[in-house]
Amino acid sequence: MKRILKLSLLVLLVLSLVIVFTGCGKKDEPKETKPVEKSEATEAPKEEEPKEEASAKETTEDEKVTIRYWSTNRHDKAYIDETIEKFNKENDRIFIDYEVYAENFSQMIDLAFSTDSAPDIFQLPLQVNDTVPKGYIAPLDDFMDDEYKARFGENAFIEGVNMVDGKIYSLPYTSSECRLFYNQSIFEKVGIEGPPASLEQMVEYAKKITDELKGEGIYGFACNFASPGSSILRSVDPIVQKSGGVREGYDFKAGKFDFSSYKPVVEAFREIFNGGYGFPGSESMNIDPLRTQFAAGKIGMYLSVSHAEPGVYATQFPTEENWNCAQVPSVGGEIKGKQQLWYGGYYYGISSKTKYPQEAWEVFKYIHSDEVLKGYFEANLGEVMIPTAKEGANPPETYIRMPDLQINDNDANWPALPANLVVEGKLYADVFVAAIFGQIDVDAAIEDLNTRYNAAYDKLVDEGAERIIYPNFDPINQDLSK
Repeated sequence: MKRILKLSLLVLLVLSLVIVFTGCGKKDEPKETKPVEKSEATEAPKEEEPKEEASAKETTEDEKVTIRYWSTNRHDKAYIDETIEKFNKENDRIFIDYEVYAENFSQMIDLAFSTDSAPDIFQLPLQVNDTVPKGYIAPLDDFMDDEYKARFGENAFIEGVNMVDGKIYSLPYTSSECRLFYNQSIFEKVGIEGPPASLEQMVEYAKKITDELKGEGIYGFACNFASPGSSILRSVDPIVQKSGGVREGYDFKAGKFDFSSYKPVVEAFREIFNGGYGFPGSESMNIDPLRTQFAAGKIGMYLSVSHAEPGVYATQFPTEENWNCAQVPSVGGEIKGKQQLWYGGYYYGISSKTKYPQEAWEVFKYIHSDEVLKGYFEANLGEVMIPTAKEGANPPETYIRMPDLQINDNDANWPALPANLVVEGKLYADVFVAAIFGQIDVDAAIEDLNTRYNAAYDKLVDEGAERIIYPNFDPINQDLSK
């Protein structure tokens, strides 16, 4: 039965994509998480090949309540499989059916709910202020008392991140931050002493590495531009934010979209790739092929996410290269803003359609338990956000060797962006990738984005949405008083 359900969902997904492709004549690719373009669904923030696997055989499903649990992560699957196998052996009432869908996840969730086949627990593709309006997830307040909530620490529950209208829909779990990953041996070979602190140095180092080592097939910089949303979110965006700019174009102080702070960063990336300092084919490269080249010692540096790379180079693409991790550079090397977490504060939700809410909560509680997450942290699978889970834990070796993998004072959850924004035309990530490769003028791109995004937002406000504005907001202090 489960195989039939999976096949049905995949067939529906393929048919829906065929219709989209036929109508739009455009290749489907991951987009930035907010907002959605009218003709396309937002995709999951991971780019790996789709894979669906159960964590245990189905022989006990008829004897227990089955709770279906979906995730997008492959990097931690072996560990999660072990924890679920343990749960399934020890629990005489509940069986967890764990599956990984690593691509087109948002569309899989939409199709699952539209066909009344949604999982009981699933990883949220977006923050809760985007997911709750769809009616997909249930509030968790009735399951938790004050003692349980206290284990998540102070300021753990944030409106728009894991709360909507004062109700909690998701819990802090793990977090990830964008970082610069670099090949230390390549840097030393060309006489570079350390990672770039400024955007200008990043361009200079990319040029130096390429000029001196291009003959060996080594280039200074790379990016996974085949997925514009993913690539811009993990490279351009954090530099903009850290340099005192905006989050995904939105100016919280002015209450409108203004992409002008992207100009120096997009121009720097344009210099790298138009100047030939970027790895050939970056415009059509996904993240895993990029990682393969980095593991082979062919890329000097790139920007990615802290939760995945250590595991990637330990198991997925084992490498003997001497690689390291550093903070994201900023324009001029001066920190004028906090960097938005890749994710943090929210992760999983319980389906509003589950037939077994109490059993789903028991699984949900197990997933977030100190037992599971202490081992997760020690196994070097990601930064854990629950203080009680890290008490007495032994930090993984890479965290000791590469302290910049951890969250610091320059990482934060920015305020929630306007939800349910429908923008006519291309999304900002697609536009900026085109600008990076010289297909459109940067100033023209910014003017176009400001016009279209503000038109969409003004329409949303006219339809009753409250304009998000914090008069005292700045990117470093983030004062949300009104």
